[in-house]
Amino acid sequence: MKKLVLILVTVLAAFFMIGCNEEEGADELTMMWWSDGTEGFVMQTLLNRYEEETGVKITLVSTPYNEYEQRLATMISGGQAPHLARVTEGHLNNFQDQILSLKDVFDEDQFKNLFFNADGEVIGLPMDITANGLFVNLDLLEKYGVNYPTLGEEVWTWAEFETEMNKLKDKEDVTAPGIFDHQAHRFMPLFYQNGVTLWDTPYTVSNLKSADAVAVLQQLMDWYDEGFLSDQTYVVKNSAAEFRKGTYGFHMSGNWNVSAYQSLTFDWTVVPMPKGDNRATILGGKSMAAFANSGAEKEAKDFIAWLSEGVNHDQFTNGVPYLTPRLGAEVNYGPYAEQYNVFLDEIANTDNMYITDWLNQVMIPGMYPIINLLVETAANPANDKTALELLTQLETDLKGIMD
Repeated sequence: MKKLVLILVTVLAAFFMIGCNEEEGADELTMMWWSDGTEGFVMQTLLNRYEEETGVKITLVSTPYNEYEQRLATMISGGQAPHLARVTEGHLNNFQDQILSLKDVFDEDQFKNLFFNADGEVIGLPMDITANGLFVNLDLLEKYGVNYPTLGEEVWTWAEFETEMNKLKDKEDVTAPGIFDHQAHRFMPLFYQNGVTLWDTPYTVSNLKSADAVAVLQQLMDWYDEGFLSDQTYVVKNSAAEFRKGTYGFHMSGNWNVSAYQSLTFDWTVVPMPKGDNRATILGGKSMAAFANSGAEKEAKDFIAWLSEGVNHDQFTNGVPYLTPRLGAEVNYGPYAEQYNVFLDEIANTDNMYITDWLNQVMIPGMYPIINLLVETAANPANDKTALELLTQLETDLKGIMD
């Protein structure tokens, strides 16, 4: 009898401890994170202040970006979802069934680049916006007489751009006129600039096999064949490191490199991207999300509500190399405001139909590796497929996923 009572007391004590741990867990949250630059440091300063104000400690769990999605998937499938996580549009799409709705958590009208689930409810607080843009090596451009427009001047066409940048070809101190990031969405704006939406009817009717789309991809293939673009990007998978060498005239990348390039040994700037029929860029960005079944759903949403407040949100975007998604934000872009203004101008000159088309595109699970393979194959000297064949395969793969 005494043994039975002892067992019962032990079991009750265990349940009591579990309850205490769960209650304590509400005061200790985890946030998955990766950094391209200063973001982790800036977020930590916010977390420190949040703990001072609320008593809730949030631990930043830094993970390399190339391991991030797989680790997040493993944690979710194993029942160990983080309370909070920094996420891309791809993550929001791929894990939307496990991400909490943020309906009524913050004022959605104060932010752009929102992402919604299938029920039309917002599932991420936008933290930053990225856009594609064109970095140039001013030392090389001046040395070889390359003409280029600045913000406010008439934007050049792709034909004019190619003519000017070809002045750099076959020079001893030039590896190639330029380099694109190996991610395909650095190339995709060319479709929009030439009036091609990827989807006519999302996931049913595409424009990928149209004559205009084929011409755009063929242009990219020609640039690699002719040495206008360096295929070294697919060897190192780090075009920023290549551009740092100072042997390329231009680098097609994103606005985060405005901060990352502050220590370059040569003079550089950002100039307007060339246009085809019109101007266009592709928007990206990261958000803050909270996950279901984490054990502290309310506390996670409380933090997101706090983070959405102007003074807190602006503290983040004032310290990171990104554009703010908060309307009416007070952000000081410092000595590189001129470069950031070029990116803002690219966004302002992008028709909403292209923004919508790209949001439809990123809704396709696992889309990024598929489009990355397209541009890598197009750059491969051993490729024996035509532009039409590559785009036909792309259409088949994308529709296949949605089917």
